[in-house]
Amino acid sequence: MKKNSLIRRLCISSLSMTLTAAAGLYVMVIAVAEPMRSLAASSDSETAVVQVTLGAALGLSCDANGDNRVGSGETLSLGTITYTGDTGVYSNSRAVKCWVATNNQTGYTLGWEVASGSGGTATGHLVSQFNDIIQAFGTGSASNNTASWSVNSNDSRWGGRVSSTSSGSDVAPMLWGTDGSSEKWARVHTGSTLTIRASGVHAQSGSGDLIRIGFRAEVGATKAQPTGTYKATVTFTAATQ
Repeated sequence: MKKNSLIRRLCISSLSMTLTAAAGLYVMVIAVAEPMRSLAASSDSETAVVQVTLGAALGLSCDANGDNRVGSGETLSLGTITYTGDTGVYSNSRAVKCWVATNNQTGYTLGWEVASGSGGTATGHLVSQFNDIIQAFGTGSASNNTASWSVNSNDSRWGGRVSSTSSGSDVAPMLWGTDGSSEKWARVHTGSTLTIRASGVHAQSGSGDLIRIGFRAEVGATKAQPTGTYKATVTFTAATQ
């Protein structure tokens, strides 16, 4: 009995010491944790990214009749040829002025195409109301190339060029030379749009980049070209690069 009583007392004493130690450890943890909590940061930071996407926009406006008012479908007059003759080298008075405006980072292209004449479709020629024609300048590869102006005496031709005073740059093989001194001409492309001028930067100052596209017609000295008003519709198309 005494032995069992002693064992019980020892167990109770051991349990009491364990509880006391645990309580002391808890107090210590509280004492240590409280100061740590008081050392926490007094501010915090996060970031947010603000984003807006700016899409490319592009506008094209052209003045063909020289009235300083832009509009599609205007008529550019090259003047009158009496029997034979040449309307002459590039002149601002015989040019369509086109303005291209864009915010596109990599710039724009400008192209041309003849889809119809006044008396026929997809000919590329000037066509009269009587279905007579003045053929397009050059032959074969001249539809996408440039050359010095030359018309045989028994022939009649028309073509166009981009003035060297225009904004942007030439695009090979459409190399136009310098107005007057070394100017090159080409037939206006048919079947699809062909790039005739380009710029690698945006163009949004004022009205945009100004591009002048001149035209020319000649009836050779021995060519009997029938009378009439000869026309073709040239479509200009601007696009972002």
